[in-house]
Amino acid sequence: MTVVADTGGLYALFDADDRHHAAARATIDREPGPIIVPAGILGEIDYLLREFLGIDAELSFLENLISGAFTLETSTAEDLVRVRGLIDQYRDLDLGLADASVIATAERLGIQRILTVDERDFRVVRPKNGQPFTLLPADA
Repeated sequence: MTVVADTGGLYALFDADDRHHAAARATIDREPGPIIVPAGILGEIDYLLREFLGIDAELSFLENLISGAFTLETSTAEDLVRVRGLIDQYRDLDLGLADASVIATAERLGIQRILTVDERDFRVVRPKNGQPFTLLPADA
């Protein structure tokens, strides 16, 4: 099945010292479908990888995108409208562009599974279809 990746879930894959690394890696190792990376998280994941793991991690992430290990999903105008609505609706949560982009992308593609270590935001927000997201690796 396909999964939409959040920044924290991707970061955990690259940082062997991250407490979520083993679980995130196990999730991806048994994930037969595409791993969708919303364009709205690129700046955030790039910053974290470069700042905390260095340029080699940044280059590795880019190589994964280039090789097709991850599938880059561009944002549509519809996504941006939804992102704005989510940020406004959940302003007390301080959702932010990256998380809202993950949600908008997942909704548009009809995907309920999100690779994330950020349970706080993704447990609160309900997609348009009203069904809670399956958060991986926590719900595996």
